[in-house]
Formats: sequence, structure tokens, C-alpha cells
Amino acid sequence: MKLDLEQLKSIHPRLPRATAQEYLHRAALALQRRHPPGVLREVTLGAERALATLEWSRRSNAGAEVLDRHRVTEDAAEAVALSLVHEAYGWVVCRRLQREEYGDWLLYDGARRDFVSLEVSGTDDGDKDIRMAAKKAQVAMSQAASVRAACVVRFLEPLAAIELLSQVSA
Repeated sequence: MKLDLEQLKSIHPRLPRATAQEYLHRAALALQRRHPPGVLREVTLGAERALATLEWSRRSNAGAEVLDRHRVTEDAAEAVALSLVHEAYGWVVCRRLQREEYGDWLLYDGARRDFVSLEVSGTDDGDKDIRMAAKKAQVAMSQAASVRAACVVRFLEPLAAIELLSQVSA
């Protein structure tokens, strides 16, 4: 599997261009802390494990010191997660979910003709399993879609994991 972060805007046409560019910039900064473009990433899709090549163009670190490191990691995780869910499932962005909707993104699953609430978490080196449990609990409360999913991206290795919750009536 290949995740080309440079294609974020084209695979998610409703994502504002400025948002896609900012996510790309921050993803490059977060990944470049330890990895070169083309790094292999472990990907877990439920019970399945795979390897993905993560592609991006290097960005200058100039000005990175004025950015919040946590926010860079979170936005980078969003870029990786949105690329991964599109490559793995074909999901595309409809809109950003609001705080009271208990997720980050409302996505459309064309194969199922259904909507997905996606909650994303990014960490540089935190515990993936603890994060996943918290994110699954959060997105379980979402009423925005009948399909709910959580994605945790960790940049140390790097790795990404997606777990789908049981389908429920919206």
C-alpha cells in the first residue's frame, strides 16, 4: 500500500486547499523528526496488518519552532489518517464534525453508500492502545453516522491503526 500525502487534496476534494496544505506541511515536519520520505509504516486495519510506504515532499523546518509541537503532531495524524482511510476503504471527506458530534470527520463510504464518523488521534511516542481505547469510546457517542471508526497514528515507528466499531442506526 502506498500513502502519498501530496495527493490529500485530490483524494478529498471537499477538503479546503489551505487545510490540505497546512496538514501536508505539518505532516512533513512531524515525520521528518525521525524519518525520510518513503518510510515504511505499519498499518493495522482491524485485525489485518500491512505495510504502507508513506510518501511526501520534504518541507523546510524554518519557522517550525514557532509552532505548537502537539498541534503539529495532531494535524499530521489527520493527514495520515485521511490518506489511509481513502486508500484502505475509499472513504472521502464530507465535512469536519463539530465538538458535540464526538468525532473529527464525517466521511462518505461509496461502497456501502453510508456515512462514517472518524475520530483521529496522533502521538509522537505515546501508548497506542490507551489512545485507541479513548478514541473508540469518544466516537461511540457520535450520532452523525451509522459507521464509526477510530484511527491512531504514532510517529515514532511510525504506525497507524484503524478500528471500526459495530454498525449502529444513526
